[in-house]
Amino acid sequence: MAVNLPEKFPADRPVPFGKYEILGRIGRGGMANVYLGRPRGQTRLVAIKCMKDKLGDQQSFIDMFVQEGKLAIQLNYDTIVKTYEVGRIHGMYFICMEYIAGVDLSTILRNCQRRAQRLPVPHALSIGVRVLEGLHYAHELTDGSGTSLNLVNRDVSPANIRVSFDGQVKILDFGIAKAASGLTSEIGMLKGKISHMSPEQVRGLPLDRRSDIFSTAVVIHEMLTGEKLFRGDSEFRVMDLVRKADVRPPSATNQRVSAKLDDVILRGLQKLPAERYQTAAEMADDLRTILSEYNFTKAELRSFTRELCAEEWVKEQRVLSLSTATASDPHTADEEQEDYGDLVVDLKPSTVSTGSRVAQAPTHPWWMYALLGVAVLAFAAAAIVVFGR
Repeated sequence: MAVNLPEKFPADRPVPFGKYEILGRIGRGGMANVYLGRPRGQTRLVAIKCMKDKLGDQQSFIDMFVQEGKLAIQLNYDTIVKTYEVGRIHGMYFICMEYIAGVDLSTILRNCQRRAQRLPVPHALSIGVRVLEGLHYAHELTDGSGTSLNLVNRDVSPANIRVSFDGQVKILDFGIAKAASGLTSEIGMLKGKISHMSPEQVRGLPLDRRSDIFSTAVVIHEMLTGEKLFRGDSEFRVMDLVRKADVRPPSATNQRVSAKLDDVILRGLQKLPAERYQTAAEMADDLRTILSEYNFTKAELRSFTRELCAEEWVKEQRVLSLSTATASDPHTADEEQEDYGDLVVDLKPSTVSTGSRVAQAPTHPWWMYALLGVAVLAFAAAAIVVFGR
C-alpha cells in the first residue's frame, strides 16, 4: 500500500506512517525528502528522511541510503545528530533522526551579513570547538574488534552544522562519510561543498581525518571574517584556490582576532596534511584555551541565536506547538493491519552502537505459527503413507 506523504508544512492533517505520524515536509534534496514527524501517541518530534519514490527501484541508491543510516547509527555523541532507526514502510526506505529546533550555521552567517555584523569571536570559537569534538569522536570510532573505522565526514560546512535555540551545536550530516570498512554512501562521485573541501579532496586523493580538520578551519575562518574563504566565478576557479590553500589570516579582516587565534586557524589550513593539526582534539584544545579567556557560556550562544534569528525562532515556536497538539491513540482499531516496516538495520547495542532505542522487528500472530506446524505435520504424514507402501 503506497503512502502519500505531504508536500507542504504543516500538512492539512497528520499522515500515518507506520509507527509514526508525518506532520509535514521540512526539507528536500536530490535523493530524499525530510519530514517532521512524531511517534504515534507521543508528542516528541523527530525528523524522518524518506528516499524519493523515483529512486526506490534503483538498488545502488537503496544501498547508498541504507549504508548512510548504518554509519549514522554508530555515532552516539552529543554534538552529532542522533539516528534512531533505519527501515522500510510500505516499500519506502526511511531514516528516523533526532529533530533539532534551531537554524543551521549558514543561516546565522547570512543573517549576520544582512545586519552588517560579524559573529562574535567567542561564539565562533564555541561552535568550532563543539564541531571538532564531534569529529574527533567519529574519527576515533572502532568496530567490535577495536579496529579503527577511519571514518571521515567529507562534508563539514555551515549547512551541515546546526545551532539549536537552546545553544547546542550539532553536526547534521554524515551522509557522504566514508569508513575503511566499506560502509559508504559515496559511489565514486565528487561530493560535498567545493569551497569547504580540503586540497587533497578536490584533487581526488585518499582522505583521512586531517581533511575534516582543514574543512573545519575553513568554517571557523568564515565565522570570524563573515566572508567566504574560497570565492571564484566558477567551480574550477574555486577548486584551484582550494588546491593552492594560500589564505590570509582572519585578523586581516577582523581586528578582534588575536595573533594566537590566527596561528591556530592557519595551522588548520595548511596545504599539506602533515603540517596541519593531526587530530581534531588537538585543534579543539588550542581553541578551548583561547575561548577560556572570554568566560563564555552556552546561554550566550542561545540568546544570540534567538535574537539574530528572531523570525526563524518565531517559526520554530509554531513548529514546536505541533508537538503539543492532540496526539492520536497509538492503539487504533486497525493496528493489526498497519505495516510497521521491515527492519533494515539491527539496532541492538554493540561495541560501536550509539545506545539508540532498539527497534523491534514486526512480530507475527500466533496462529501463523500454528498453521505452519499443521502444514509440516500433514506433509510428514503424507510422506509416511507414500514411502511406507
